[in-house]
Amino acid sequence: MTRQYPQIQAVTSPLSSREKGDWGFKRPFPLKSTLTTSTPLIRVKQVDSIESVTDFASAADHALSLEKFQEMRIAMSIPKGKDTNSPSFTTDTWHKSVFEEDLDFTQRRKGRKDDKRWKFTGPWLARMTEGEFMAYLDKKVRPQRDSFGKLLRAKLAESINAERAKSAMEQGNEAPKKITSKDIGHKEYIEYVRSLRNDRATLYGLVSKFLDLAPLGQPVGIIQTFLAGGENAAAESPYGKSGPPPSHPSAGISYLRTNSFMENHPVYGPQKQRAPTLARVVYPRLGPAAAKLGVGGFVADSPPGDNEFNNRNPARNRVSTNKKMLTGISHLDTTTFGGAKAYVSPETATVDPSGKVVVQLREAGTEAQLIAREAKGRGQVYNSTKQVKQVKAAPADPWRADRVADELLGGENVDAPEGNAVSSSRNYGLDGRQ
Repeated sequence: MTRQYPQIQAVTSPLSSREKGDWGFKRPFPLKSTLTTSTPLIRVKQVDSIESVTDFASAADHALSLEKFQEMRIAMSIPKGKDTNSPSFTTDTWHKSVFEEDLDFTQRRKGRKDDKRWKFTGPWLARMTEGEFMAYLDKKVRPQRDSFGKLLRAKLAESINAERAKSAMEQGNEAPKKITSKDIGHKEYIEYVRSLRNDRATLYGLVSKFLDLAPLGQPVGIIQTFLAGGENAAAESPYGKSGPPPSHPSAGISYLRTNSFMENHPVYGPQKQRAPTLARVVYPRLGPAAAKLGVGGFVADSPPGDNEFNNRNPARNRVSTNKKMLTGISHLDTTTFGGAKAYVSPETATVDPSGKVVVQLREAGTEAQLIAREAKGRGQVYNSTKQVKQVKAAPADPWRADRVADELLGGENVDAPEGNAVSSSRNYGLDGRQ
């Protein structure tokens, strides 16, 4: 079974070496299993075994998935969240690249209220099981109780010194002598610990900084979150809700910083949208859950919004009449060969704490879909059939109608029309008048 992320290197070899079984290891590999495949990629699990045989298997799953992902040209981004430091406190509509200097670092930076690191020495507590959490408390947390007590005494001394200096400045007195952590009594320390137990935001900030824990977000209500803005408060992180990734946020599968580039079609010129990708419906929509689509070897949710994948107007809570529901969205399509397919446009991708690549899709434009079908010979932008020019009938000459009327009425000047009549003797100067 293909795992979420590769743990063993994929190895390949040229054809001239594969014909000899030479893959760069100490013993040759069997030709029967390495020459009959169209994807010469292997992963070596163990070079030597008890039977003196090299344990290997095919690595085409991860290698081809990487090739397909890079062909779609998707830029990796961090999980979207709310930036509480901004005055508007609104959700960011732009996807930030994982390679931005403000996000791509591993060491804590002094003088910053937010902590946007992706690497932490401590674990992410939200993903630990009960047994792992109890083992972490016994092996990592309890041995550091004395060190944390010294940290609390130092914080209490700093707080007392700051309050005394502020009071002396307001009264116009000289600054009092500063105290140290050794001057803190046992009763003062116990009272400070009790006050911290009631102030969960400050206590969580101190514990997370001391143990360098992966962020969990503010574990309090929204009112306390606004009030907890001191230096001991937990720093905001883009990974506080979803969790930090197990490796670099790009996972090494894409090094694009942005999707802001334009494709140039050889016939139609620069395109507004990139070439869409053909996706297959692998799981229909079930209630409020979105349908699952297979895109380039990755499973993703269907694009949100009122489109052929959802086909629902949330404002009026009714099915839209201007778009047709895609076959296989509401129920599994067993009649279409290969399953129901549709074109989508990959927008961005993120890496979750388990190492899975989460691809976000959006609806592909009609023109982009037509150009993609034409490239595969399944559509045609311009119709090459010869168009027959329609010739309109000339309007009737009003003079002829008058002549017919004169014939019926018995007019006198029927044979001699007035005006510039065609082929008349007057037009040619033969009427004899001077």
